[in-house]
Amino acid sequence: MRRFILITGASSGIGESACHVLLEKGYEIIAGVRSSADADKLKAAGGSKLHPLIMDVTDETGMQLARDEAANLIGDGALVALFNNAGVVVNGAWLYIPIDEWRQQFEVNVIGVIRTTQLFFPLLSAPRQPGDTHPRRIINMGSVSGLFASPFIAPYAASKYAMEALSDSLRRELYMHDIQVVIIEGGNIATPIWEKAKKTPSYFGPEYDSILAFKDKIIDGLIAKGMPLKVINDVIIKTVMDKSVKARYLVRPQKWKFNLVRLLPTKWVDRMIHRNLQKQSGIRPF
Repeated sequence: MRRFILITGASSGIGESACHVLLEKGYEIIAGVRSSADADKLKAAGGSKLHPLIMDVTDETGMQLARDEAANLIGDGALVALFNNAGVVVNGAWLYIPIDEWRQQFEVNVIGVIRTTQLFFPLLSAPRQPGDTHPRRIINMGSVSGLFASPFIAPYAASKYAMEALSDSLRRELYMHDIQVVIIEGGNIATPIWEKAKKTPSYFGPEYDSILAFKDKIIDGLIAKGMPLKVINDVIIKTVMDKSVKARYLVRPQKWKFNLVRLLPTKWVDRMIHRNLQKQSGIRPF
């Protein structure tokens, strides 16, 4: 039986890498991309078992067409996993980020996940053929920013906090369907998202000039310290294939230190962040 996995945001980074590692495991991949150029690139690298489809998760009509095309591709096969990976990052100072940018952040990272899951769920929950024991999974790409909100990425952090709640609620609603919901809480992974962040607008007022000047240095540090994609790929394979999975997978180095910081009093953590901002960029309170 042909087994399919749907991956959104497959043009680059985690999504593109997931396509290839899951192809190696024998799955057929329905890869959501936003341009024909990205579709051609993926198809050339993935071969006959990789099926790129144009998917803008903010476009209801386009996603319905993609769902119908995916149903035709799957035919008498089975959709065994849905990987909600598409996402964007809006950065800047909370007070200065335009409302339209906040809205776009949530349209992609939150509403896009809801739309994709609702549209493709009937394919995922379709009756199984005799002998089909492969688990069915909805895998949501979260972030450590959904557990700890750093300054100057409030829209992104808020969207990933929302992903935590969406995953918890959906997981608790799907017991009767025997479909598990997993969230991957990714740390700093070496992907093109950081280079894109250098080119995207940052929204700051004059009191944040020193932070804005320091932005590229921060991003370069994140790039240098980024974990290899293999780290996240191993978790993706586990969440798709293992008979038993956890509700969430935190993927970052020194997990103990991260979890310890989350247990500290808020006042202590805020003080550490303020001191770091003063040290690194010279920012001072009024």
